[in-house]
Amino acid sequence: MKRWTIRDVAKVAGVSPATVSRVLNDNPSVAPELARRVHDAVRTLEGGRTPKRIAVVLPRRLEAYEPDPMGGSFYGPVITGMHQVFQEAGHDLTLLPYSPDQGAEAVLRVERDRSDALILIGADASEELALEAQRRGMPVVVIDRLVRGVDSVISDNFGGAEEITAHVLRQEYRRLAFVSESFSDPSFAARRKGFERAIARSGLEGLDVRQYELGFAWSAAAAVVEELCRALEPPFAIVAGNDMTALHILGILKAKNLSIPDQVGLAGFDDIAQASLVDPPLTTVRVDKVEMGRLAARRVLERMEVGDLLPITITMHVALMERASTALRRSRQQG
Repeated sequence: MKRWTIRDVAKVAGVSPATVSRVLNDNPSVAPELARRVHDAVRTLEGGRTPKRIAVVLPRRLEAYEPDPMGGSFYGPVITGMHQVFQEAGHDLTLLPYSPDQGAEAVLRVERDRSDALILIGADASEELALEAQRRGMPVVVIDRLVRGVDSVISDNFGGAEEITAHVLRQEYRRLAFVSESFSDPSFAARRKGFERAIARSGLEGLDVRQYELGFAWSAAAAVVEELCRALEPPFAIVAGNDMTALHILGILKAKNLSIPDQVGLAGFDDIAQASLVDPPLTTVRVDKVEMGRLAARRVLERMEVGDLLPITITMHVALMERASTALRRSRQQG
């Protein structure tokens, strides 16, 4: 139950009661600065303090993979990390679905009045939105994508992919394929380069190496697996751009009654919760997703305190998680 009236808010904000009424009814005619003063006044009256509101911008495209972002396989833990930091600091976190066709202007017109900072999540996070929000003076951090000139928190995509590919080669797979939804996605592009670097540095001769784009929601995955089975003699290995892709392919391989890792080795990236629970457990690269969220949240708090900080990029180390899906050498030794 609220303990204030429109006149109370008007007095604290230094505006007219009519202005308060328009703001509380989301009337777009109120100037952004006046609207912010009204919202701050309400927060002050409700709690004796002024908590900040941070909007976490999620591309609507993610709904194809994580219908419930709060419980999602990758971004759920990231959001959990952010929530921990903001809750401790007494601030509020809200989710803001975003589609590029909305345009940065439309989003910022609303969020300028409602939010004190933005965190953009996803490798396909809007660079336009990040840069425009920063130009308007809003603290901005991007997670899982490098946007030059904007604070960014990313994982070591290149190094992680190089390490896991080198591991696959050590397991004596000599026919390999790198697969991901898109090679233009910045994270997948870096992982693809890491895959290529490991191949080049291996010094091995006679390797059969292939690369495939699977398309949005892995539309070409079944056809690619079929082609690999026709073209490559077992054993061969598939290095996927992320765990979600690897798990999708795992289902296709099982439906074809292929033995993993004896006929096909399979590796992913991210170490989502499901990766260790499937049969066989998935070899992957661990990204500390909760800490990724915490780092982004702490940087936002710094930005809100000191507005003229130079942008930074935080690159998180990753770790190889060796599991049964690529254990070809052990399988041969036991056989």
